[in-house]
Amino acid sequence: MACRIGITTDLSARKAYWESVCTNLRDWQVLAGPFKSKAEAQNEENRLAQKHRCDSAPGGDDPEDPNAEWWVYGFNHDGCSQ
Repeated sequence: MACRIGITTDLSARKAYWESVCTNLRDWQVLAGPFKSKAEAQNEENRLAQKHRCDSAPGGDDPEDPNAEWWVYGFNHDGCSQ
């Protein structure tokens, strides 16, 4: 079983994306947030990924809305094609 942790400003869209590329996605949960900045969310993603030994990858586009709130999410899976 593998796990992944990431950040997003759109939880439903991000979950739909991961469901389309991962086998047996389960245990989706919001782990932290909201954060006012991407940097704060990225720091928490890094911390949680290291703590739980999950895959993660920094980056992603900034949202069109500069006031968007950031969330840290995580899930378990049996493999992802990305």
